[in-house]
Amino acid sequence: METHKITLTDMAMGLARNEFVYYYQPKISLVSGKINGAEALIRWAKPGGTLIPPGEFIPLAESTGFITEISRAMFPRLVADMVIVNDINEALAISFNLSAQDFNSPEMLDLIRAAIDSHQVNPQRLQVELTEASIINSQDTAVRENLHELAGLGVTLAMDDYGTGYASIDSLSQWPFSILKIDQGLIRRMSGSEKCTTIVQASIRMAHQLGIGTVAEGIETSSIYDFLLHAGCTEAQGFLMGQPMTLGDLLLFIKKDQRWSGLPIGLIHMAQLDHIQWRKNLIDQVTSTSFGGTRDVEIRDMTMEMDHHTCRLGKWYYGAGQEFGGHAPFDRLEEAHRTLHDIGKELLLTAKNGASRDEVTAMMRRLTKQSGIVLEMLQELENEALMNQPAQIPGFND
Repeated sequence: METHKITLTDMAMGLARNEFVYYYQPKISLVSGKINGAEALIRWAKPGGTLIPPGEFIPLAESTGFITEISRAMFPRLVADMVIVNDINEALAISFNLSAQDFNSPEMLDLIRAAIDSHQVNPQRLQVELTEASIINSQDTAVRENLHELAGLGVTLAMDDYGTGYASIDSLSQWPFSILKIDQGLIRRMSGSEKCTTIVQASIRMAHQLGIGTVAEGIETSSIYDFLLHAGCTEAQGFLMGQPMTLGDLLLFIKKDQRWSGLPIGLIHMAQLDHIQWRKNLIDQVTSTSFGGTRDVEIRDMTMEMDHHTCRLGKWYYGAGQEFGGHAPFDRLEEAHRTLHDIGKELLLTAKNGASRDEVTAMMRRLTKQSGIVLEMLQELENEALMNQPAQIPGFND
């Protein structure tokens, strides 16, 4: 493959001549099975039709700081494209890549804020992808403040290339990320590496526990797609579904309205694990109160978790779980789950009011019995969904 010798002057001239363009790679929701957005990927279209990939100019742009000039110059084009995309489907989110360098000063933040304030862009449909490396290497407090302010505007921040750096988990704890993009290298090595498979599974589960969405990139085979669907990943991106394409081709892709998968079975399994954790937390608090001599101590605040709408299982049921509406086990689950929470509230109150250990133990048995009913319904739903999965998803070829 031919490579190009590029200088900073070349890039500056290319930017002045409007030679940089966006190509869009679709993202597929593993909840609905349909397109739910796209990533804007920058390309350099030289006169004569030559398309220079980002790997040949982005490193130089970042090392010289010219990347900020490119980002600011290209953002208005992104906004114009977003208007068109959202006029066709207002639910689609567009992500684009920025560097921590873009937030050393407020200019980029001001551009984004102006687009939001002028109602050109819905902040809930705009996503900024930042690599872990650029965040770790930035010690500037302005970067941290500007990114937190960006998140405060309602813009989604995604950690890109997760799994390539040594401090990913620490970065998640310090920065306002709400999406985790699992590096394509990990995804592609899954087929030949049990360790990579375990890392991906654990990352998806961890993100779920943190309330963070997961995007797996670099998907090239239906077997990997199917695995991620069952693992509870929430979004998929890769050549299997669509390569980076022009805006016109993206609009055609959107209009096809293709469904890429069956029901999100992996999220049922996540819901089961969430419920088990909820039950363990409640039992832990009750036993600490009744058997640990700490009746007057608030072990942990379970106020939100005691509402059957706002516990993790409830959030799934009234959110992504609605994809299963009409399935008998799902429809029966609501009443069983509400009853479980009623028992849980009564148990917690009984323990705090100083009831005898025999009374508390009897009520814990009621709770675990009802918990078993809930888990049985979730398992029945998972089995039913598995049986109804298509043998082969149209358009998929290994």
